[in-house]
Amino acid sequence: MGTFELLAAACLIFLAAGDLIVGVVNDAVNFMNSAIGSKVATRRIILLVAGLGLIIGATFSDGIIEVARKGIFNPGMFTLAEAVMLFTAVAIADIILLDLYSSFGLPTSTTVSVVFELLGAALILAFWKFGSLASAWEVINSATALKIVLGILLSIVISFSVAIVVQFITRFIFSFDYKKQFQKWGALWSGVAMTSLVFFILFKGSSHATFMTPELKQSINENVTNVILFSFVSFTALSFIALRFFRLNILKIIVLIGTGALAMAFAGNDLANFIGVSVAGVNAFLGADLTGKLPTPTWVVLAAGIVMSVTLFLSKKANTVTETEIALASHSKTIKNHWKANIVVEKFVANFSAFFEGFKKILPARLLQFIKQRWETDGAHRNEHDFDIMRAAVNVMTAAALISVATSYKLPLSTTYVTFMVAMGTALADGAWDRDCAAYRITGVATVVGGWFVTAAVAFTMAGITVTALYFGRTIGLITLLCLVAVIMWKLVHVHKRQELKRRAANSIEAVKQPL
Repeated sequence: MGTFELLAAACLIFLAAGDLIVGVVNDAVNFMNSAIGSKVATRRIILLVAGLGLIIGATFSDGIIEVARKGIFNPGMFTLAEAVMLFTAVAIADIILLDLYSSFGLPTSTTVSVVFELLGAALILAFWKFGSLASAWEVINSATALKIVLGILLSIVISFSVAIVVQFITRFIFSFDYKKQFQKWGALWSGVAMTSLVFFILFKGSSHATFMTPELKQSINENVTNVILFSFVSFTALSFIALRFFRLNILKIIVLIGTGALAMAFAGNDLANFIGVSVAGVNAFLGADLTGKLPTPTWVVLAAGIVMSVTLFLSKKANTVTETEIALASHSKTIKNHWKANIVVEKFVANFSAFFEGFKKILPARLLQFIKQRWETDGAHRNEHDFDIMRAAVNVMTAAALISVATSYKLPLSTTYVTFMVAMGTALADGAWDRDCAAYRITGVATVVGGWFVTAAVAFTMAGITVTALYFGRTIGLITLLCLVAVIMWKLVHVHKRQELKRRAANSIEAVKQPL
């Protein structure tokens, strides 16, 4: 291999570190929003729990990184030099795209971004190589790509719907003044929550750990019902003891364990999106067979986990992305400072409200009165945190359960989409989407969800452009792209600072307007 391949391989190492940083900044919202929004602990404690989850999860990620190398396209159709070029193009496009979203506080899916970047780069490179789109398409594993896309789209609808149902039932049972009822029924509810989290850790968080041998996985799969029943009975008994005799706040424990578990699974799964491309590129430079199994050194994934953990503590953009989701899920009216409603959305809200009022007329008055009482609150908790710990526990439990079920059935999904839509579903069921701010929340959710679809198109296009520049420009093209990355990221730092100043000013004005 020549100068270009050597320079590209060296750049991939630095791009991997950069991708780790911008990736965890955007995905931090996935596992921290419930804990931060409910203020279950100090921010430092939450970051520490999430950081430990990232480090542990990163060490369990070996094996899943192969998806980035051979899951989307057939690497055997390219020479090793071309593979280095392809992976370098994807890494460059990914770091720009994720930093762009994070700078504006928009959560997106790193899975979708890397999948469509690989699709775009592989298809365009094959087109330049073979000279026809028909020949280029043969390089793509279209069935795998289509399965991933459809699975992710389906997860959006299912996550939102399930979250509404679970939160409604939970609030119906416990109400906003949940402490008294939780003493009676909290042990059973905690048993369900802890069981879902344990299953989540087994199926998602540690599915690629060395101790999860094929025999152990098979044993768990063959005895799923027994494992669930044993876990439920055990955790229910432990929760009963903790509540009755030690007066422990079991909900705090659930939220913190859920935060660590989500961070652990995120690192184990999404690490492929951050360093998988760079690892594959370096392996190609070293002459490895990309169609075979290539174990990733433990020190590499451990170092990646440490980099992600440190980033959580230092990144201001991570706070911005987290604040976006929390603002959309919060009971606070400051949502009006983040998003602007339009006539179409306001008309939709008005029509839906009229339909809902008509629907309520066919329900028994006694039932409506009982439901109203369950959702009554003095509003004190809303001044202390964005949503209560009850909803935070439902968030982590529901997200964990959905991801666990999908993983056990080998269904592709995006952890970003699941956690975000779960948070939106529980907020809707909890009454956060009242008529005064529903239009603003719908606009915000539509912007985020619309941004996910834009992610796919932009990722595909950007990767196609970068691989074209490398194909025709070689070393000069690579140097030009690296300079472009540096300039764009420097500009985005200043864009983020201006956005934060505007947001703080708007929040300060809103705080002054709030009645004492």
